[in-house]
Amino acid sequence: MQGIEILRQFTLRNCVVKIANVEPLGAPGALDDALRQLSRYRREKVAPYRFERGKWLSAGAGLLLDNMLMEHGLRERDMEYASGEHGKPLLLNHPELHFSLSHSGTLVACALGDGPVGVDVQTIVKLRRGLVEYTMSEAEIARLDAMASIDEQELFFTQLWTLKECYAKATGRGLTHEFPSFDITSDGEVMPLSELSPNAIFKTIKLTGAVASVAIIREREQDDLNSSKCNI
Repeated sequence: MQGIEILRQFTLRNCVVKIANVEPLGAPGALDDALRQLSRYRREKVAPYRFERGKWLSAGAGLLLDNMLMEHGLRERDMEYASGEHGKPLLLNHPELHFSLSHSGTLVACALGDGPVGVDVQTIVKLRRGLVEYTMSEAEIARLDAMASIDEQELFFTQLWTLKECYAKATGRGLTHEFPSFDITSDGEVMPLSELSPNAIFKTIKLTGAVASVAIIREREQDDLNSSKCNI
């Protein structure tokens, strides 16, 4: 796709996730060409960024959403946006479609489905103890501290961060301050459910130097998690 390079694609239930590299937007004229394809809403998202890479990421997220909407016969430039209770963006003129965007480093990710969804992509995080204690439960910290190498710890932390972040996006609640209060188990369960209903199903993939995770809110108790092992 002109302006971005699709790197990975996967599906979880009825949700499609794509991950792309935005470095092609650094070519002469590429960013301007991209902005001409996008909605006023997305152009206004791009404008405040001071540095070129930030502009690439914001525009690249719009291009990736456009790419995925085209598979439904739609274009991003025709979308009307609204915000949910906690600021989660919604497609006002196509409420049957739910989407989530994320970017980190030179990567952008988009999830598009027929129900509440959240996606997060994150380059491997350098560990800081304060960040660990701010985001992880006591059980998760114990697992991290038992790991033998810093590389293993940083991958584990980044996986957990993306899982919790995509869950926060899927619920639309902005749960960052609650991250230490719940675990996401290796089977994809969010614990404790009593405090953080609804539950979700998850999928995580490893990229070169990064991790991406997606969460879909479970609407039926009979949903199983056999296809959503997190392997963390």
